[in-house]
Amino acid sequence: MIELDHVVFFSKQSPEEHVRNNKGTSIGGRHKSWGTVNALTYTKNSYIEYLSVEQMDIAKQANHPLTKLLLHDLENGEGWGTICFRTENIEALNRRLKKEGWTTSGVLNAERETSTGFIRKWRMLFIEQTVSDELPLPFFIEWNESFEERMQNLREDGTLKDYNEQLQISRCEFLVKHPRNQVEKWGSLLGIEPSDDTIILVNTDLVFLKGTQEKERLSHLEIN
Repeated sequence: MIELDHVVFFSKQSPEEHVRNNKGTSIGGRHKSWGTVNALTYTKNSYIEYLSVEQMDIAKQANHPLTKLLLHDLENGEGWGTICFRTENIEALNRRLKKEGWTTSGVLNAERETSTGFIRKWRMLFIEQTVSDELPLPFFIEWNESFEERMQNLREDGTLKDYNEQLQISRCEFLVKHPRNQVEKWGSLLGIEPSDDTIILVNTDLVFLKGTQEKERLSHLEIN
């Protein structure tokens, strides 16, 4: 089953600034091999990641799809970057996608060090795509812990508060030049039949709308 895991906002602010300016936000940690840091705003079943560069020299040398997209987008300022879905079997997902003709990154190991020194680990999967102003395809994640274990750990360390568990990202809107093309492409990628301009997931709706701007990106979240 595919569910929304998180959306990524590319930021020029520090995690500390996001914590001060956004209620319910906590410092996430640092990705040492990518030169990046983040702050996180959790909801009851997904979260917003505010991703920023901490060490530019490392970020520029990192051969990582998300870091490359971050550096590209920050050239024109902050904004929504991309979106991530979670799966319970990333190896099987990778096999399906390759069988269907998608070129993938292969399954990548990843980790970040939290502010308490804990190393949180996961695995990621990207679709090969040239970094540009075209809508980036989503990427996928499989956590080392079950969803229930991860949420309980976040409650215990104070990251997931009562306030956060009242929130849900119910709708993600994308502004694109050709909505029908994009909804069919994403539907094929996710293995879900679209309904008009919308892909309905268990925990959110993905809506593709006509936009006139050159840069195609996630443009709006509904949180309730």
